[in-house]
Amino acid sequence: MKSILVTKIYAATAVIVLLFSVSACKKKIDGPVDITKKTTITLSGAQEVPAVTSTGTGTGQLSFDPTTKAITYNFSWQLGSTTATVTNMHFHGADDGSDIKSSGVAIGITGFPTSTMGNMSGQTVALTDAQVSQLLAGKWYLNIHSSTVPGGELRGNIKF
Repeated sequence: MKSILVTKIYAATAVIVLLFSVSACKKKIDGPVDITKKTTITLSGAQEVPAVTSTGTGTGQLSFDPTTKAITYNFSWQLGSTTATVTNMHFHGADDGSDIKSSGVAIGITGFPTSTMGNMSGQTVALTDAQVSQLLAGKWYLNIHSSTVPGGELRGNIKF
């Protein structure tokens, strides 16, 4: 009888130790954690400030790597006129930037196709700390200028 009681005590102790051991284990993370921020933007004339009348559209995928402080981008567009050409494109942003305000050029994009429709991909230079703060606060946008709407035909506000 005594040996059965001792066996039960040992078994109960083993179960308690096992429960504490399992609950103390931390989940192992396989590989590095991806800290890159990603977003999809839509470009339109309605987002321009002030809004412009354009049937043009665009979409883009952007990612921001806080380690390199660079934006990687891939976007496509179709201007509103088949005779229009792209004249400029760049990222705009400022400390006081917003969805309803125009801001100065922060980073230019070069080597873009000038055709009425196209695709562009690349990576920016490293942003300054101030630019990173603006970008992550939603104060940046991508702008495509055209021969028919020189002030900017397509705008995509960037929100991570």
